[in-house]
Amino acid sequence: MIAILFIVTVTVFIVVFLWLYLFNIYEVRIIVSPEYLVVNEKLKTEISVIPINSFGHKVAYRKVKATFTIEEGKEIIKNFIINSDSNKVLIESNGENGKIVILVKANYGIFPTHVEIPVLLKNPDIPK
Repeated sequence: MIAILFIVTVTVFIVVFLWLYLFNIYEVRIIVSPEYLVVNEKLKTEISVIPINSFGHKVAYRKVKATFTIEEGKEIIKNFIINSDSNKVLIESNGENGKIVILVKANYGIFPTHVEIPVLLKNPDIPK
C-alpha cells in the first residue's frame, strides 16, 4: 500500500514539474534574421515569434498567436508575407533606403514589441 502511494505521489510530482517548467510559456522571444535589409540584394528578413519555457528553450507542443502591424516604412516594403501557422513574417524591400518598424503583439506577451529593420545601401558585413 505504501509503495503504491509513493508511486502515485512521485508520478504527480513529475507531471506537475513537467507542466510548470517544460510546457508552460514563460516568455515570448522575437527573432529577426538577418537584422537588416540591403537595397540591391535579394535578401528577405524573417521575423519569428517563439514561446520559451523556464529553461530558456522552445516550448514543445505549444504555439503562440501573434499579430504583425507595419508602423513605419510601408512604402519601402515590396513583399510582406505572414505565415500565421508558424508565426513568421517574410519582408522584402523594394529597393529604397530607410527603416521599417513593425509592431509585434503576442497573446502570451505582456507588452507589444517594436522591431526596427534598417534598409541599407550596402552590406555592413563586407569591409570597404
